[in-house]
Amino acid sequence: MSAPAVLMGVNPGVLTGVESAVLMGVDIVEADRLARAAERGGEVFARHVTTPAERAFGPGLAAFSVKESLIKAVGVRPPGFTWQDFEAVADAPSGWPAGLLDEAAEELSASTGVSMTGGTTYAVRGASARAALQQLRAGAKEAAGAARWGEGGGLFVSLAVVYAVDASLEATVEATVEATVEATVEATVRVEEEGSPS
Repeated sequence: MSAPAVLMGVNPGVLTGVESAVLMGVDIVEADRLARAAERGGEVFARHVTTPAERAFGPGLAAFSVKESLIKAVGVRPPGFTWQDFEAVADAPSGWPAGLLDEAAEELSASTGVSMTGGTTYAVRGASARAALQQLRAGAKEAAGAARWGEGGGLFVSLAVVYAVDASLEATVEATVEATVEATVEATVRVEEEGSPS
């Protein structure tokens, strides 16, 4: 018998009540549970969660978990939310925090034992973009996202960051990288130590 699914998110801006340079979310779910949901929902599930462009390009089965981690990064499903608020895109917007994502993915891999082998960037639009911008640096006008994911040990793990699209972001990100990674790892360890919710 496998363990119950664990779903969690970390958003340092929400946790500390301070403005963030980036927002981060994590989703950990049983891989077979995710596969069953996709199989049960079929094409209807795929159309509900992904855009036509994503179905041609995107992360396939990973889409649901990755978008859950993007939602957790934003901290809420705001009024007007749709799954299409997040769309996998081939080209990274300017200023995306590749170093932060790689560092956080390495830490999460170490704490979960799941190698984060997949990844892509995301356009963030609509209600989710508006909710993210309320938490990001003052003056930010556009939000984007990036995600890494992997599967192993019966788990599917995804990690996402949502950030302000700004060429000067990298300088600002360094101020929050360490706290963001530490909060993610601490929350993951806490969930593992406390056990899965019933």
